[in-house]
Amino acid sequence: MVTTVTGRASTGGAQLVCAGDEWDVIMVARFLALRALENLTQPGAVVVDPHPSRPALYFLVPSGSTACWRLPQRVAFGDLDWTLPPEGKATPPGPYWLIQLGHGLTRVCELRRALATAVGRPGGLAGGR
Repeated sequence: MVTTVTGRASTGGAQLVCAGDEWDVIMVARFLALRALENLTQPGAVVVDPHPSRPALYFLVPSGSTACWRLPQRVAFGDLDWTLPPEGKATPPGPYWLIQLGHGLTRVCELRRALATAVGRPGGLAGGR
């Protein structure tokens, strides 16, 4: 599955887009996100923000699927301007793709299960879908 992104501005190949139009974003602390990735059978696009004070991974998920997403150590963004790294950028400095957008989007139910397993709660996580 390939998802296209309509950018509104571009700087150095990066695109300013509105999360919520074609996809939502779920930000997860890096240590937890990397553990969750081990439990995903088909992860979709993932962006890494290596900022040293708060390293995080951003999972792109279907638009509208984060409406009830309220979980500790994870933040969901729906209607928000967001900057995507340039296509093909796979290393720092700055944000880069761990998994390119061409891999599609991560299914939110699978991400929830993977995160639950990563925190040692395979039965699931309370607080949203």
